[in-house]
Amino acid sequence: MTKSNRDIGPKAGKSKGPPAPGPFDLYQTAVPRAAVFMYTMADMNTRHCLRKLPGVLLCAALLLGRSPCAADGNTKINKISFSGNRVSESTLRAAIPIKEGGELTPEALEKTYGALYAMKLFRSVSVSTSAAGEGLADVNIEARDGWFIFPMPFAASGSGGSSAGVFVFSKNVFRRAESVSVMLLSGGAGSREALFFEKDGRALGVMRADRSADEGLYSDGAFSSAQNMRGDGGAAYLAKYGTLASFYERRQRTTSFYAGLPLLRRGGATVLSGRLAYTGENNDYTDAARQARGGGSSSRVALELNAGAHRERGDDMGALFGLGLADMNKRLQNRARAENRWSGALSLSNAGAWTGADRAFSKASLSVENATVWGGENRLSLRCAAAVSANAPESQLPATGRETGLLGQYAREFRAPRMTAFGASFAKPLSRSRRGTLQASVFAETAFDPADRAATTQHGAGLSLYYRFWRFPLPLGFSQTYSFRDRDFQFSGAIGGRF
Repeated sequence: MTKSNRDIGPKAGKSKGPPAPGPFDLYQTAVPRAAVFMYTMADMNTRHCLRKLPGVLLCAALLLGRSPCAADGNTKINKISFSGNRVSESTLRAAIPIKEGGELTPEALEKTYGALYAMKLFRSVSVSTSAAGEGLADVNIEARDGWFIFPMPFAASGSGGSSAGVFVFSKNVFRRAESVSVMLLSGGAGSREALFFEKDGRALGVMRADRSADEGLYSDGAFSSAQNMRGDGGAAYLAKYGTLASFYERRQRTTSFYAGLPLLRRGGATVLSGRLAYTGENNDYTDAARQARGGGSSSRVALELNAGAHRERGDDMGALFGLGLADMNKRLQNRARAENRWSGALSLSNAGAWTGADRAFSKASLSVENATVWGGENRLSLRCAAAVSANAPESQLPATGRETGLLGQYAREFRAPRMTAFGASFAKPLSRSRRGTLQASVFAETAFDPADRAATTQHGAGLSLYYRFWRFPLPLGFSQTYSFRDRDFQFSGAIGGRF
């Protein structure tokens, strides 16, 4: 919210006479006044006029010799009421920071708007206040929402293979601002099914996958990436990227369960969350050496902490119906000053006989990212990550891919008991309007084993270009990655996906 949105009405303690009525200073005076003041993002002209009222009324008050009865300027909230909403009132009361009996301040109202916007549920939001006695004010929140059940078919294709499936999302069906989604995915290498439930930062998920993929082990220690569920490429295809030391088929079957909880909130959004997960995983290889080194059960339990803004799965789907677009004006405004955002994640996992694994091992990973955002959503991001394992089988070693936070797609990856990664990216909107945004981004990154950097480094750079309609949740675009080590380009393009 800009300064002009907050700077409405007189400043407490500066006026010698009765202040003008406003959303934050409601005094009991003999000067007649309107009972209700609308404080909305849209009423720019009204607020411009109201900013002139304090001086006019101050002069009149000085002439009349009036003085405010509530000299300390504190206004308490007498009652909070809601209108226009389908979501339950109890859900709204739990989401907003203001409470009945609490103090009404500009900061409190700003945080209230932020909390309602963060729910990604409303077409429009406005707040009005009215006097309710000496030092008291009533607050009415008009928040127009809705609900939906929406199926979204999708297809993706790239150098890593092709896949197709369907997502089914629902939001606020049970009037609790909940999200429920089902995913069914099938590709040349296998299938995946998943069910997710999320509400107010709390999450439950069940996932199952069964896929088979050709893998190649190269003479320099690299292995072929199985991103995007690569199907039967054959040894001839994989040999394009280097000399194969061995070629085999890997079948991976996983079943995962997780539960997540918000641990810390700020401005209505979850900024620290925790998750407990169990993954039952079994790997079978046609190559005897691979079976001995990485096959069998690797079932494990993981504890994760995530810091940074929380985003519920499928929130954007509601944009098709106008939900979550209440802050459209705010999205399109240029920032008055740069904003610095930090995020991070920590994951600890352990396996053994108690989890059903064939061997005992442990893993840990840590990632940190800093993003500077300025102007029209220009973004410069710097990130680093580290992963370490102890006694992990080959299939569970940290690798130079998405596991260590690389954005690009690479034909080959490297495994090691420990990995570090560094990356930088810059994104710039080329066009922004009420229809959508066209954005371009570039990145450069590297990942390697600090103990054997020359043998394990995978590094590259890339670019992406996409257009995102505000009322169409998935971006249309493409991305390209160039590997400096392999001197290879990898392309991907889809409706949606990671750009």
